[in-house]
Amino acid sequence: MSTAPNLTPREPTDEANAPRPELDDAPPLLGSWRNIYILVMGTFVAFVAIGWVLTEVYA
Repeated sequence: MSTAPNLTPREPTDEANAPRPELDDAPPLLGSWRNIYILVMGTFVAFVAIGWVLTEVYA
């Protein structure tokens, strides 16, 4: 029994080259990836703004 890794290249299978249509589907939330990115960035900006306001009020 050898412990050396098997480095021989494998032949690609049809399964590896098959298209994956589920990757083109829209996300289930908000309808598009652009809307999700906008939500994430808006949430980040809101947290930064809240942190800044709390810092100014309690400084």
